[in-house]
Parts: sequence; structure tokens; C-alpha cells
Amino acid sequence: MMRKWQQYLIIFICLFLFTSVLYGVTLFQKYKATLRAISIAEEGAGNSNNGNEGNEQIESIESKPFAVLLYGVSARKKLYDRGRSDTMMIALIDTQQKKVALISMPRDSYVDIPGHGMNKINAAYPKGGSALMVETIENWLDTELYGFISIDFEGFIELVDLMGGVEVEVTRRMEYNDPTDGTNIRLSPGRQVLDGKNALDFVRFRQSNDGRHSSDYDRMKRQQEALSSLAGKITPFRSLTKFNGMMDILSDNVKTSLTPKEIETLVRIFSSFDSSNLETTSIQGEGYYNNGAWYEKIPQDELERIKSMISDFLSTEDEGEDGDS
Repeated sequence: MMRKWQQYLIIFICLFLFTSVLYGVTLFQKYKATLRAISIAEEGAGNSNNGNEGNEQIESIESKPFAVLLYGVSARKKLYDRGRSDTMMIALIDTQQKKVALISMPRDSYVDIPGHGMNKINAAYPKGGSALMVETIENWLDTELYGFISIDFEGFIELVDLMGGVEVEVTRRMEYNDPTDGTNIRLSPGRQVLDGKNALDFVRFRQSNDGRHSSDYDRMKRQQEALSSLAGKITPFRSLTKFNGMMDILSDNVKTSLTPKEIETLVRIFSSFDSSNLETTSIQGEGYYNNGAWYEKIPQDELERIKSMISDFLSTEDEGEDGDS
């Protein structure tokens, strides 16, 4: 005859399993809801055929390398109807080799914005949103972008705080305040763990109160350092206690033209991403003043270098097929 403690144990195990399954279903539903929330179709940017979640798109991102635009949007809504795109990168993604290359673009790059003439590249977003951003970069770099992923800087702050901060090397004293937009940067040199607000100050810092500037290239290097540190915490992310918070942050602050199924595919493939498979570079230009504004002129040979890098990365799969035939 079964002893009472054994009966209690069986009941406890059954209740635990039931609760675990129920909790797992709840998490799964939350995850699915988040994917639907961050995927948008109305801007129609890129090559992702928004709204179509068929297998053809999934096969496309799994069968060959592709490029997407990554950008961060300033939350200074009292200054702009649309937030400005302060951080811009092209992500080259190879799902078969599990490789990623990030190309940072100076936000002051002087380019032709379709329908608006020559201007800084970050002026494309307030003038036409993600669709114009994608079109501008496609024309400028003579490449095709599969779509875009954007994050509001407020979400960056929340995500860094949720993950316990990011560890970076502050190479110089950073002090700058601007009452017009609430900027108040105070960072001392040294290796340290920054909370969300200070991490955002770290990646956005451009000049000190004494007038000393930090170049766009220094900013891009800091952005890549902070993102790499954050990715190192998210990739092995296993804490269920933070899952709901992370999903809420993504839902409120991230938007993409990729479909929910495409996002889910990328999450599955890169859930165990090896950071040694991440390559980074920056578009290098020559800064100059014109009518009181700062611009970056990108030399033609530098543009050709970037175009070749993109072409070589995206043609990897095609070359492999040719070699097999």
C-alpha cells in the first residue's frame, strides 16, 4: 500500500508539472505576442514583403545571406515630431554560417535623400520614416536591404538596466549638458559597469562642455562596444524572472519590417551565437563645416570598399553553389 508521503509526492509532482506547463504556455504566448507587436507592415520598407508570413520568406533568410538596417531613434519628442536616427548600422547576416558583420555609418554623412536633395543621412528618418531611410541607404551603397530593425533609445536604457548594466572602457572624461533636450552627461575614465542612462550617454557622447569633440568614429566604436557587451548578456539569457520584463521592453520600443516568423527564425538560429563570428567596421569620411553645420564627406574609394565588403558577404552562398555544380 502506498504511504501517505508517497501520495503527497505524486500529487506535488503532478501539480508542479501542470504549473510548469501552464507557465510555459503563458511564456510562449507572451513571446508570440511580442513578435506580433514589434513587426509592422505599414511602412513597407525593404524586401521583406510585410504581411506575408509564408514559407517563401523563411526559406529566403535561411538559404542566403541578407542585409538589414539597424538604427536607434532619439526619444527627444519635444524637439522633433519623429525622433532622429542617431545610430545607424547595416547588419549583414549569414544564417547558414551563423556569421554577422556590422557596418556603422556616420550620422552626418552627406548623401542624396530621394525627393529631398543632399543632406545629412540622419535627416532621412524625420523626413520619411524607415522607408526613406532604407531607400536612401540602398541608393547610396548600391545594395538591397531586406528590411529594418529600429529601437527607441528609451528601450535601450530599460534593457541595459534589466540586464544589470554593460561593462565598457571609458577612455576619457565625458562631461556635457544641454538644457534644451535634458542631456546631462557625467562619466569618469576607466573600465566600469554602466546603468542604462549612463550607457546611453556613453554611446551618444559627441562633445564636452569645454568644446572638445568626440568624432563620429569614436562614437561608432563605443556603440559597437556597448552592443557587444549587452549581446554577451542577452545571448546566454536564461532567467525566466526577467522574461516578461524583456518582452515588455521589446514590445514598447522595437519595430521591424521583418515578419514574426522571420524574427522567430533568427532567434532560433542565433540563440547560441559565438561572438567570434561577429565582424565590425565603420565607414570612414572627412569632416567639414558648411554654413555652420558639420558634415562627413565619404570618399569614393571608401564607398567602394564598403560596397565590395557587402557584395562579398552577400555572394558567399552563391559562390558556394557555383563551386558545387
